[in-house]
Amino acid sequence: MIKGKYTFSLVSLGILVLEFLLLGLCLWQTTVSAGQSGLWVGCVGLLAFLAGIIGFRMAWMDRELLGRLYRFPTVMMALHLILLIILAALYLLGLVY
Repeated sequence: MIKGKYTFSLVSLGILVLEFLLLGLCLWQTTVSAGQSGLWVGCVGLLAFLAGIIGFRMAWMDRELLGRLYRFPTVMMALHLILLIILAALYLLGLVY
């Protein structure tokens, strides 16, 4: 039965969509607020970063649970890692400017 095969990776996919929505919300809010929403954007960005770590761990758990190297959990881990690198770069860019 394949029904519960990718349970954690599907949750990780939902978290990835949430991360993209939070990142888009932050970008939209910074353009609309004209620089007056620093703390709010920082908190939402931190929430997106923590969600990325949780999503990466969920995909890792699915990979460990299945016992073999499946493509879907590996792709989810790679997507979360790429988004975490982008969020960290945006954070460091925010510290500089």
